[in-house]
Amino acid sequence: MKAVFRETVPGLTRPEPMFTIRVIEPSEMNRIFKVARNLVYVISYEGRSAADQWLQNTFSEVSRDRIFSNPDLFMQTSEDQYAKGQKILQLFGTDDDALIKNLNKNSKIVQNYFNIAEKERLSKSIRMSSESRVVLRKVNDKLGVNIKIPSGYELAMLEDDFAWVRALPAVGPSKNLVIYSKPYTSESEFEQENIIKLRNEIGKQYIFGDPENPESFMTTETKYMEPVFRNINFNNQYTVEMKGAWKTNNFSVGGTFVSYTFVDDDSKRLYYIEGFVIHPSEDHRELIREMESLLTTFRVS
Repeated sequence: MKAVFRETVPGLTRPEPMFTIRVIEPSEMNRIFKVARNLVYVISYEGRSAADQWLQNTFSEVSRDRIFSNPDLFMQTSEDQYAKGQKILQLFGTDDDALIKNLNKNSKIVQNYFNIAEKERLSKSIRMSSESRVVLRKVNDKLGVNIKIPSGYELAMLEDDFAWVRALPAVGPSKNLVIYSKPYTSESEFEQENIIKLRNEIGKQYIFGDPENPESFMTTETKYMEPVFRNINFNNQYTVEMKGAWKTNNFSVGGTFVSYTFVDDDSKRLYYIEGFVIHPSEDHRELIREMESLLTTFRVS
C-alpha cells in the first residue's frame, strides 16, 4: 500500500512522494488523527489480530458477502466521517494477496481520488483581493478569459495573446501563471515535441530571468530530465498536460512547471496555460498542486 501512496510525483526536479502518510493502529485513532483531511482504512479478511477484527467489523454481513462474491471489488469512498470536508477511502480484500493485486492494478484510481480532493480543496481556498480582481479584469479585457488570481499576484506582462501574473514575496516561493493563445491550425500542435517547441517560443519571446539580459529567457529542460505528458479531460476538452523542469537559457534560475494545452471550440484558438514556480532547494509537490488547482479555474469567456 505504501508503494501506491508514496509513488514519486512525476515531473518534479527531485523525487518527492505523492502523499505524506502516517500508518497507525485503530487503537491509536485519537482526536488529532480524526480531523485529518484524508483517512484510509485497509481491511483484509485474512487478518486475525484485534485491529483486523475491528476493521472487519466496520462492514455489515451484506457488505462482507459482496466482497467475497466479487473479487474485483476492493474500495469504497465516503465523506465527513469525523470532520467537514474529510475524504474517506476503504480498501479491502478477502485476503492480503487479493487486496495487493487490486491495489497494484488500480493504483491510479486510488491516487486520483485524493489528488482530485486536494486540488478541489485548494481551488475553494483561493481568495482574491481587490488588487487581484483589477489584474483579472485587465487580463479578461485583453484575452477574453477568466481565471482565479489569488491575493498577492501582480501583472508582470500583458499582450494581445499573452498574460503573465506572478507572486513575488520577499521570502518564500515565487508563483507564476502564464496564458497564451493562438489560432488553431492542426492536430500536430498536440504532439509532444511541438508542445515543448511552443513553450520554448513563448519563453524566448516573453519570459526572462533578467529583463535587461536577452539571454536569460526561459526554456524547457530536456537534457537531464524529459517532461512528462498525460492526456486529460479539461473543461470537456481534450487536453495535453505537461509537467517538468524549466531553466533560463543562461542557467541563472530554474524550477518546475505544469501546463495544459487545448483548443477552444467556439473561437478555434489553441490555449497554452501554465503554472511555474521558483523555490530553490525546497520541495515543489504542494506548489505544483497549487498551480494545478489555479489552472483548473481557467475559462474562456
